[in-house]
Amino acid sequence: QALSYWCIFHRNKAKQVVETWDQQFHCSPRDKRVSFLYLANDILQNSRRTGLEFINEFWKVLPDALTDVFDNGGDFGRKTALRLVN
Repeated sequence: QALSYWCIFHRNKAKQVVETWDQQFHCSPRDKRVSFLYLANDILQNSRRTGLEFINEFWKVLPDALTDVFDNGGDFGRKTALRLVN
């Protein structure tokens, strides 16, 4: 949770934060990628009242990340991806 608040505090760097998130997501082992989705979800949920910076940036990378976890994350990944989308 501290990491998401740090990201939100630095929302003026949202583009760089999300680019780094995306790079690290794709470099991480498949079993760790759900954690990245939880981090993105936390940032998105908690930054909504402060501005659209993160929504605009995550919109560019989350569809691919969710598809990756849905397709390759087994039953747990599928359920997690569906729950986060809903």
